[in-house]
Amino acid sequence: MKQNVLNTIEELYHCGDFGYVLFNYVDTDVWINKFTHEIKDIHIDNLTDFNYSKCFTLYIQSSIHPKLQIGTDKFNSYIKENFYLNGLLVYISAIAPYAAIKYIRYEYVEDDVEMQEQYQPFDETTKQIGNEILKYLENEGIHLLEKDLLEIEVPNISLELREEEVTVFNCLFEDSY
Repeated sequence: MKQNVLNTIEELYHCGDFGYVLFNYVDTDVWINKFTHEIKDIHIDNLTDFNYSKCFTLYIQSSIHPKLQIGTDKFNSYIKENFYLNGLLVYISAIAPYAAIKYIRYEYVEDDVEMQEQYQPFDETTKQIGNEILKYLENEGIHLLEKDLLEIEVPNISLELREEEVTVFNCLFEDSY
């Protein structure tokens, strides 16, 4: 699997740029529509932005919580009152059949909302949602990449924001500093 992923990245990056096509021609809501049709009792906040990303980015939380958008006053107030909120970030590459899932906890610490992320669920509810998302992605032919593979450095690749120590995650999902 590792060599297949690295070969795919090399082919993609030595043959073109995706920003223009993704930004102008891809429906950013395609995965929201699929997930809400197939998976019940979830809220999805679409964080997809193809400026420096090559993926759909979705924040998913259980519907036992009110529908909240990250960064809003309502979101921050909810966390302040309830101390934390668990969810998951799902990254689905728009350029290759791969996905990544990170589990997220927003918590109120020292008068501020902070985010923790990890590759394991914080609770049973987000574990269940993650398993349903994973099952659906597998049925769609999309492979989940684990942490150890996501952190592998890709040789001979330089990105706009990250010129050195470029990882599989940077290449397939998010270009970042």
